[in-house]
Amino acid sequence: MTRILLLAAVLHVSTPAIALAQPAAPHPEEAAILAVVDRFMTAISINDAAALAEVRIEGGSTIVSRNNAADPASPLVTRRVFTPSTGSKPTNNRERYWDPVVHVRGGIAVVWTPYEFWVDGKTSHCGIDVFDMMKEKGVWRIANAMWTVEPEACPALRPADSSKLRPRG
Repeated sequence: MTRILLLAAVLHVSTPAIALAQPAAPHPEEAAILAVVDRFMTAISINDAAALAEVRIEGGSTIVSRNNAADPASPLVTRRVFTPSTGSKPTNNRERYWDPVVHVRGGIAVVWTPYEFWVDGKTSHCGIDVFDMMKEKGVWRIANAMWTVEPEACPALRPADSSKLRPRG
């Protein structure tokens, strides 16, 4: 009888810890949200201004944070308002991301993800992409985009499993 009570006590104490260790199920909108990020990355990679305009909200912002060699505690920040442009010119760039963290509440979402950017088949830099997203008329779009530019961070940020890279292909 003592063994049964001890077992019951152990199970009672450990059950909440087991429940907390389980990963949360993805939000039902996560696939649609990440499909927009995939389209954004593809448009960046092929320098397609029209495709970028389709996934962005006009008037949203872009913020880029780069390391500042003169003052490492004060990154260099560039801010721009997104305005659609016309035309595209061919480039040999590629951007891919992995392990996105997606938070959704109602018609807003945030995606936080490491990324790597290549130019002419060689790594230019890595960093973190953050996308603020809104759902308008049933369609998810990027309201604001921010990213860091960290050439030295690639070894630490790259995924161990290349099958996690997005967009696929």
